[in-house]
Amino acid sequence: MRLRPHRPIRPLFDLFSARGEVPDFLVSRRAEIGSALDDLAAIPADRVRADLAATFRLKQPAAWLNDLAAGSEEARAALVKAVEEGYRSLVEPRWAEIAATAQADLAQRGHIMLRQGVASAIGSVSAAIGRLGNVVEIGSPADRDLPAPHGLDFVPSCLAPETVVIPGGAGEPVTVVYPIPGVSARSGPGRSSGDGLSALVGARRAAILRAAVVPRGTTELAVQAGVSLSSASEHASALRNAGLIMTVRAGRKVLHTATELGASLVRASDAPLCDAR
Repeated sequence: MRLRPHRPIRPLFDLFSARGEVPDFLVSRRAEIGSALDDLAAIPADRVRADLAATFRLKQPAAWLNDLAAGSEEARAALVKAVEEGYRSLVEPRWAEIAATAQADLAQRGHIMLRQGVASAIGSVSAAIGRLGNVVEIGSPADRDLPAPHGLDFVPSCLAPETVVIPGGAGEPVTVVYPIPGVSARSGPGRSSGDGLSALVGARRAAILRAAVVPRGTTELAVQAGVSLSSASEHASALRNAGLIMTVRAGRKVLHTATELGASLVRASDAPLCDAR
């Protein structure tokens, strides 16, 4: 082993390929960290080797990953410890907010499915994934078809760099893990009120809507838009009643995020004008 035991989270950084991919065995369907860690500790060595080989086909892996691929129990223990420490340090403190963000994203996919059908809902997750009957068509990284007789599970992730498709076992659905789209808000206190969105909903509500293209609490909306807390709450309520913002609760906190319609209005308003010369 070639690890520093006093830095248990360090091995996580070695698990990313040159393209930002991670081995498939790190992606878990489990909703509870203890069960996910138990699964990780029990993954067959041949699958670990295969997934590492696929991930690091363009990059030489860290030396300890060669030990992991060779079946080293010490390397496997270090992997499990690193994932657990990463979760405790990076995810657990913000889990309520992460869960609320995921719920808001799934709600938007649900709206798309109800209005436009399953194909549009799948397409809204990733242009590389489609479905034809009981087959999932995957266009990246290599074209292939994946049987899905038991349906699909969509799992939004704040950490996944790209969409990952996990084949289902016996009687299980195919799982699609995808990054939650992050649209950088370009709003702020100094933004001009002469744009089309401001003309449509008012300057302050436009600022709130722009701020909500990424999930934010009421206080964060107020700071981002440059308005008072009470004003932010009032405008968020009006935008929610208009179907432009949705609000979900995360423990004692509420998060506001733009709906598909609200985000579309922001994109349309903020898109650069074509040069007609």
